[in-house]
Amino acid sequence: MPGEAARPSFWTRTFLLLCASQFLAYGHHALLTPTLPLYVDHLGGSPFTVGLLLAVFSGSSILIRPLLGTWVDTRGETFVLSLSCVGLCLTVLIFIVPYIEGAFTANILRGFSWAGINTSGYAFLAAAVTDDRRGEASGYYSGIQASSSVFFPTVALWIIELPAGGYAGVFVLSSAVALLGAFLAHVCGRGVQGQAGGRPARAARVPFRDRTWFDRSIVFIALLLFCLNLPWSGLTSFIVLYAREVGIESLGWYFVAIGCASLVGRPLLGRVSDRIGRVPAVVGAYLLEMAGVGLVLLARDVTMMMTAGVLFFLGYAMGVSTTLALAMERADPRRRGVAMATFSIAFPLGSGLGAAVAGGVIALVGYRGMYMSLIGVLVCGLLLTLGRRAALRAPSRAGA
Repeated sequence: MPGEAARPSFWTRTFLLLCASQFLAYGHHALLTPTLPLYVDHLGGSPFTVGLLLAVFSGSSILIRPLLGTWVDTRGETFVLSLSCVGLCLTVLIFIVPYIEGAFTANILRGFSWAGINTSGYAFLAAAVTDDRRGEASGYYSGIQASSSVFFPTVALWIIELPAGGYAGVFVLSSAVALLGAFLAHVCGRGVQGQAGGRPARAARVPFRDRTWFDRSIVFIALLLFCLNLPWSGLTSFIVLYAREVGIESLGWYFVAIGCASLVGRPLLGRVSDRIGRVPAVVGAYLLEMAGVGLVLLARDVTMMMTAGVLFFLGYAMGVSTTLALAMERADPRRRGVAMATFSIAFPLGSGLGAAVAGGVIALVGYRGMYMSLIGVLVCGLLLTLGRRAALRAPSRAGA
């Protein structure tokens, strides 16, 4: 195939440093994924309180993203990325104070930094990858992000059980990981300045009077990602509480399994979407997620729970890679920050609203009712995909 020899071109030093900083930022978050529900339970909070704690993190992340999108377009991706990693490093230390009110404050502030991590990273990726490689590059990029969940949650659970560790030990480690991510992001920025061809030139900036806070051409793609992401808290944060209720112990291997599924699935399935088309890939993502959530309801041991998690996160891997490629294809080069802010809102909105709704549904009808409601959400997303499949096949913007 002509040009095949040039296909690995996006594996530059700058791309690797970007991925490494994202891995550490997501490692910070992965350490807290199983820790915060258990920490709130330790402080006397209810499942509904857990849901609210996760929701305020997502809420603050959503509110700040439109502003961060314009900031990325004016100040640069790596500047925002470095500053956001420093924010993660500092705010997580507030959790050490053993009060639920302090935990809420910490998660609100952490949400601001998390928004910067994602908006700046996706904008950088959109600028650096050519049209015909976006599915594959998105798969590798998001796979590296997700690979943090292979061992960081297990490490967190292990530290909590240590006599000299506990919850404070997890918070300190999470802070240190984010600080290292800030350093790598800074090095990545210096590499862009000093490396010819390290990153495509920035498109002409849009005058302030002509700027928009949202990219309407990305909204439907973000809606599909939102539906794919809504069950995320049910399969990560709440799964530790559900497993305890049904008598499944030693859930650490579950997080290893879902991390491996994401690590392997995202690069491979992202490349598949470049070849079979975006619509079939999104449909397949919904079907795999539904199968995973359904199997959670049948699981009675760690092996079945791991299988359920693998199915769900293979679907999630395909869905994230494909929708990210769709968003990059449609992004205006002058407004990549705004476009990626609009797209990435679906992550915290889905996980945050999903966490709050899941906590409320658990309080009303229990864990099984919550997982059944998540299947219903996925069915709605699948129907939206099939109903608007012509729009998903629309040609991308020239020059995007």
